[in-house]
Amino acid sequence: MKVSKDFKFYYSRDIPIKYKIKLCTLEGKRNKENAPETVDKWIEKKYLKYSSLYRDTTIDLYITCTLYSDGKQLSTSEHTSYNPFSVSNKWDETIIFPLKHQDLPFDTMIVITIWDIYSPMKKVPIGGTSFNIFGMNKIERKGKHKLLIWQDREGDGEKETTTPGQIQGKDEQYRLEKLKKKYDRKLINHCQWLDKFSLNEIERLSRASESLNKNQIYLTIELPEFELPILFKQQNCPLYIPLSQTQKKSLVLINDIEMDEHPSEQKYHRLNLYDHKDLKPNSTELKGLTDILKQPPNTKVTSKEALLIWRFRYYLTNNKKALTKFLRCVEWSESHQKNEALSIMPKWDPIDIADSLELLSSAFTHKNTIMVRRYAVEILKKADDEELLYYLLQLVQATKYEQFDGNPSDSPLISFLFERSNKNFILGSHFYWYLTVDSVLKSSIFCSHYKTLQELYFRQLDHTDAQRVNAQNKFISRLSLLSVELKAMNITREKKIEKLRIMLAEGEYKDLSDFQPIRLPVNPDIEIIGIVPEKSNIYKSAKSPLGLKLRTTKGEEYGVIFKTGDDLRQDQLIIQLISLMDRLLKKENLDLKLTPYKVLATAEEDGIVEMVNPSEAMASVLSKYDGDILKFFKTHNPDADSPYGIAPEVMDTFVKSCAGYCVITYILGIGDRHLDNLLLTPNGKLFHIDFGYILGKDPKILPPPMKLCKEMVLGMGGENSKHYEKFKQLCCEAYNILRKSSHLILNLFALMVDASIPSISDDKEKSILKVQEKLQLELTDQEASNSLLQLLNDSVTALFPVIIEMAHKWLQYWKA
Repeated sequence: MKVSKDFKFYYSRDIPIKYKIKLCTLEGKRNKENAPETVDKWIEKKYLKYSSLYRDTTIDLYITCTLYSDGKQLSTSEHTSYNPFSVSNKWDETIIFPLKHQDLPFDTMIVITIWDIYSPMKKVPIGGTSFNIFGMNKIERKGKHKLLIWQDREGDGEKETTTPGQIQGKDEQYRLEKLKKKYDRKLINHCQWLDKFSLNEIERLSRASESLNKNQIYLTIELPEFELPILFKQQNCPLYIPLSQTQKKSLVLINDIEMDEHPSEQKYHRLNLYDHKDLKPNSTELKGLTDILKQPPNTKVTSKEALLIWRFRYYLTNNKKALTKFLRCVEWSESHQKNEALSIMPKWDPIDIADSLELLSSAFTHKNTIMVRRYAVEILKKADDEELLYYLLQLVQATKYEQFDGNPSDSPLISFLFERSNKNFILGSHFYWYLTVDSVLKSSIFCSHYKTLQELYFRQLDHTDAQRVNAQNKFISRLSLLSVELKAMNITREKKIEKLRIMLAEGEYKDLSDFQPIRLPVNPDIEIIGIVPEKSNIYKSAKSPLGLKLRTTKGEEYGVIFKTGDDLRQDQLIIQLISLMDRLLKKENLDLKLTPYKVLATAEEDGIVEMVNPSEAMASVLSKYDGDILKFFKTHNPDADSPYGIAPEVMDTFVKSCAGYCVITYILGIGDRHLDNLLLTPNGKLFHIDFGYILGKDPKILPPPMKLCKEMVLGMGGENSKHYEKFKQLCCEAYNILRKSSHLILNLFALMVDASIPSISDDKEKSILKVQEKLQLELTDQEASNSLLQLLNDSVTALFPVIIEMAHKWLQYWKA
């Protein structure tokens, strides 16, 4: 090729930078089948209806990119990260290949395939395309390129590819596309004021063009750009040094660059497999190991740290906290590392149940980790049913990481959950409803997985338990219909309440007032036999929740709130964690009189909440008792011989519950706290409701770090009272107890990152880090206590929350 004297360029062999491309947007429409063909395919493959081919809304896709030369793959496939699309299929993600510019042959081709996952462990290609990196003039292509996607096939990397990405055509629209491409690469002079109108007109013509947009898909990619063009030049690659004539000829070994691992690395690992059984670390190495083991769970281990742990793995077998770190260091795709890890794992001191949860996370989904997950389940079997119920919500989420193809016995976790749930209906009832909710989530890609599990679980229930579940389903369905019907009525709340009571007493929902005993889904310990019509209520709220009194087989009444149109999964999670923390505190002989009422989501936007009676919002208490909580307690529990004229046990309960909820809401980052979602009971218990904002999110500006208002402090007798001093002492004690269980709390949160709860799923890594940050694991107990006390002082003296609370009161007044 002739090159003019003033043509400046780089040789590709001089560019030691890894090759990368940017995937931008996916445009166009897919080919649609006619209805009979679609129905036939759905019957044959039940999961196919979840494919993007049969859905008009934006869905979740991912892309694989591979480099080919001479019809052969040059590197492993690189793929985009998980990205739920909400409005348009826009990636804006850069893919970096392991090969450098200088390593690329002249005929290197980028082969791209777009994949759609429509059922567990199954994927189908939406389409593929191929694109040569170098043009015919041996200059590396750069800038943005719009590629044609060949639908329903994978990208073809053969020499004569069947999926060429270049758009071909001769009409006006194709000519404009070429001009726009030159414009983007700055091969045409720019004129700012005129370009704006020209680009808008080209965009309009593009949308209207039948030739370019009819049932076609296009992917826009952006190739790397340099200051000068890059001209292809093959680099010299000496494979071996020629033998001199005087040397004796011998066999010459040449390294195969296409091997999975470099020979020197293989040799290193082989030498390290068995030679370190008695090796002990020196002081520096011991400090390094100690620092690594102090790291919170789910922390990514660096290559240097992994090497240190691997080297002293036998020394660490006596430390049960080190096993999860060691297993995270293993390259499970490498057979020698896998075999060594599985052989040493049984020799380790048995780990705690809290650490076994980490082994069930998404970090251990490789096919070679099945024995690791089986080991974790064996540890989990040590938990009794009561303890298992505290982890059940997360264990249901962990099933999505199992290698499950429809047979529960192939999955250690699923078979374990089925077995334990069959033996205990309380456990089984919660298990069934957790599966039910996840099987209907519109925002989840795992619906079919949970639907399959739900059906399998129901089929293997005995006759009695199956009848119980059917009765629960019927009861919830009837309540949901009743709630929806009442919400649709265009009448006042008072008339809706009157209508509700009539419908339950003698109307079409009379069957709900008297029925055979049903295990209440939100609390299967309770058997209910009907709703009390005259005590039914509709609360003043946008969602119009139903307040119901249920008759039990013991002759008592049990209050619940049934909500429709409200996602209770986040409240359910927070209440579960509060219940767990209450249990952890009680194990250390610290009962802080918490009130973890029960919450159960029964559908994506339906659920039941247990009533706590008697209780009253703090805002109402302050309104009735001249802004003084002490008057409220004195009225209900007077004691003339005690300070403040209040029974000592009531004041003790109030101080303890304030301390417990202050610490827990701080750790979980509960937001939007005001006097209407803080409730009080006459016996002194304070508790929180409505957990719409978690992990530090708050609609208020500059919220206080601790949820402690001045009314609570005055209720303890003021900042200088002995009760407030006890409150601060209890806060520090509770905080340090919960910090000791940080592995359990963080592992439970980690298993929820793919649960499609927006507050967690929107930013998975940061969600866990926010909880970790609140636990301040790098501090000693004394340092943590000092830090917490400072936060308490800052919260009590904060002025802005007082102003916000006043604004909230006025807002509630005007709404009324």
